[in-house]
Amino acid sequence: MKQFSIRQYVAWLTLIPVFIIVASMELFFLRHYFSQMDQSMLDKGELLVHQLAASSEYGVFSNNMSFLQDIANSALQQSDIRGVAIFDVDTRMLASAGEFSSAFKSEIIERKAANRLQFAHTGDIDEAIVLHPATNDASDLWLFHAIIPTQIAFDDFGSRAKIKPTGSVILEISLERHAWHKTRLLWATLLATLLFLVIASYLIYVASRGITSPIRELSDAVTAIGAGKLDTRVKLETSVTELATLVQGLNKTTEHLEHEQEVMQQCIEDATLALRAKKEEAERASHDKSRFLAVASHDLRQPLHALGLYVAELQRKMSGTAQQRLSEQIGQSVDALAMLLNALLDISKLDAGAVVPQIRTCSVEAMLQRIAADYQMLAAVKNIRLVIRPCAAHVTSDPLLLERILSNLISNAIRYTEQNGSVMVACRRRGNLLRIEVRDNGIGISKTDQGNIFREFFQLAQPHLNTQKGLGLGLAIVDRLVKLLGHRIELRSEPGKGTVFALEVTMASRPVKSAVDISGRFSHYQGEKETAAPAEISPLAGKRLLVVDDDPAVLSGTASAMSSWGCQISTAGSVAEVVQLIRGGTEWDFIVSDYQLGNDTNGIDVINLVRQHQNQPVPCLLITGDTSQAVLKLVSVSGYQLLHKPVRPAKLRSMIVHLLEEGARQS
Repeated sequence: MKQFSIRQYVAWLTLIPVFIIVASMELFFLRHYFSQMDQSMLDKGELLVHQLAASSEYGVFSNNMSFLQDIANSALQQSDIRGVAIFDVDTRMLASAGEFSSAFKSEIIERKAANRLQFAHTGDIDEAIVLHPATNDASDLWLFHAIIPTQIAFDDFGSRAKIKPTGSVILEISLERHAWHKTRLLWATLLATLLFLVIASYLIYVASRGITSPIRELSDAVTAIGAGKLDTRVKLETSVTELATLVQGLNKTTEHLEHEQEVMQQCIEDATLALRAKKEEAERASHDKSRFLAVASHDLRQPLHALGLYVAELQRKMSGTAQQRLSEQIGQSVDALAMLLNALLDISKLDAGAVVPQIRTCSVEAMLQRIAADYQMLAAVKNIRLVIRPCAAHVTSDPLLLERILSNLISNAIRYTEQNGSVMVACRRRGNLLRIEVRDNGIGISKTDQGNIFREFFQLAQPHLNTQKGLGLGLAIVDRLVKLLGHRIELRSEPGKGTVFALEVTMASRPVKSAVDISGRFSHYQGEKETAAPAEISPLAGKRLLVVDDDPAVLSGTASAMSSWGCQISTAGSVAEVVQLIRGGTEWDFIVSDYQLGNDTNGIDVINLVRQHQNQPVPCLLITGDTSQAVLKLVSVSGYQLLHKPVRPAKLRSMIVHLLEEGARQS
């Protein structure tokens, strides 16, 4: 609603009645004056046409054309007379003067005059005179009068004889000058009205200023106080008692508010100091936690990596024995421990901003095929039908992180779907977006739980599902990755009917072939089954490998696992031991080195030393338990492949085979 000032209200409340009164009076007097002007014009014309009719009686009677023409010409000497016409009783024009308008010729002479004279033949003189004595349009006035012969009554007691007209006179008067006078009078009246309103407005302004100015000053003071300027005081001298009381009350209220603000400001400052202290304490605790997590990450990954290698070797040696079941259970426990550790560390890296997306064009179909191969066996164990709809689209995203999102969603769908259920992955195009949907007919998610589903350590109650529980970090990781990549995820679910997770990713304009970085930017531990490969059929059989690690347990476990693949292994615990092996003339086909080797040396030093000795780019792989961003940047600059501990033997073997084949193609 539009706001008005008090001065505007006073002005409108005063001017509107004045304007209405003035306009009404002017309208009344103008209408009255215009009516008088019209009547005066009509009276003048009727008098003139009556005189012409009386003067023309003799000429019409005697058929004296020249006499009638003189009468008609004399009428033109009067102002505003446009034309005069004299007719006999048979509507024959006897004389005329002036120029008649086209409307007069077509409407009046041919119709009006004929009708008038026809009516006059009835013999009723009075009605003949009264019938349409005048008519007009916007610019002309036409007056009609019958020519009545003069009669003298000889018998005062006899009845009056009916006298027939001998002709008629028609007079056309121009209304242009009459209309001009009206227009000039109207404009003069309007200008006078405008001048009156201007003078009245000024007088109202002067008169109202004594009332509105103090109120406006109070209004400005209230506005300033509302804006926080509590030091505002109103200094107003007025003879109006109510305004003086209002000013005094406003000043007292402002003083009270200013005092309360000072007290509150002091409380805020005290609370801010306390909050700052709490914040610094929380930051120290967070820093200590990060340091602890970094140390714990490295210290836990080392023995866990070695444990995985030893368990793999134990499973290989116990294959076909009575202790095989025990070794498999140990392996499952190690897998679960590695998965939980990686999930916790992944959350830590995402929160710390240590994961940097590498956006590129990637094939959705190839990604879904890999995921289907990973989870087909898990779905078959629960007798769940896993359906992957083909999708030939390409999207713009980080392939590893996007694959991790979809893997977590599918794993979550299988976990919360009962036996004999189904999980389907399908794609839909929506403009320039690809909508990847993961659907299941599992237990569903209630409306209450949907708001918490992406929180850390939150798990749905599933007492009737025979599945292993994790830490409840899968969807928390999904939520962070989706935000990191700038994608959008949507959840629709109903308890007892199933759940739909829909991920929207920007489609690529055209597919671009690019290598996928598998340097371990983000943990992707699936706990794949270890399959024994006989040395005689292993692709690594006879390959000479250099294994470097400053942890004796990891070094021993790695060497043992690689020996089972048919490799010829050389081990070293430091750069100095590598130098001794080089002096002995040993050469290798592949290098596997821990990144941190102590004494300010690292795996990159080992790789550079061996390549310089052999004078060729020997394929290599770095393994580390340090997930810090500094290590990732150093390795990325060097261009070497990096894996984070713990690494499953199967993944390690696959990586070595892949890098050897790649090196062979380049050479």
